Amino acid sequence: MSRPQEHDPVVPDRNQARVHAAAAAKDVERRRQVRGLLLLAIAAIVFAILRAGIHNVFTRGWWRLW
Repeated sequence: MSRPQEHDPVVPDRNQARVHAAAAAKDVERRRQVRGLLLLAIAAIVFAILRAGIHNVFTRGWWRLW
C-alpha cells in the first residue's frame, strides 16, 4: 500500500506570499494615484488663482470674513 500524500506546507505559504505581495503592490499603486490626483488638483487650483489674479481672489481683508 502506498502512503497517502501528505500536504506540502510550502505551497500554501507561497500562494499566501503571492497574494500578500499583490495586495501590497496594489496599495502602492493606489497611493501613487492619490498623490498624482492631489498634485494635479493643486496645480489646477494654483493655475486658476494665478490666471484670475491673486488680488481678485484674495481681496484686501479677506481673512477677516472668518
